[in-house]
Amino acid sequence: MIDHPTNAELIDYIHGALAAEADASVYAHLEVCPRCKEEYAAEVTLSELLRREATREEREIPPALKGAIWKRVRNAEPSGFARFRAFFRPAVALPLAVAIALIAFLGPVYERAQHGAPSIDASYYLQGHAAMNGTVPFSDQTGADPSALENISATYPAQGVTAMAPASYTTADVRP
Repeated sequence: MIDHPTNAELIDYIHGALAAEADASVYAHLEVCPRCKEEYAAEVTLSELLRREATREEREIPPALKGAIWKRVRNAEPSGFARFRAFFRPAVALPLAVAIALIAFLGPVYERAQHGAPSIDASYYLQGHAAMNGTVPFSDQTGADPSALENISATYPAQGVTAMAPASYTTADVRP
């Protein structure tokens, strides 16, 4: 039994609205079925009649009405949003962006020039260095005697500090 396309499928075929498979199927069927070919021809004729009638009934807008509409469009005042948007056009936005970038870049430079850059005297660093070197036990600048450091408990007996025995290492303790 042959499946004949429905009237809706024929209309979609005429307008090119079918999927590729369905379109090919309807085309192949129209080649072999004279009854469907007649119905197809009738639908094409009806579509052409409807199209001609629609174009015949189209009306043109009167020229006076067109002129009045265009006059109102040309003389219309821009809205507040349109004015705001026009402010940010490139002719205004680009110089504004450059000015903001220059202020952001040169502002701190100007601030330092007005108030002077903060400075720290070199003696501050030298004093800190001397203080640190004074606490290193075997430094050249400490007045500590290395032999006095071996017997800590004799130096600080009140605090209960006991001296540790010196560590001794052998070759067995060293890992390769």
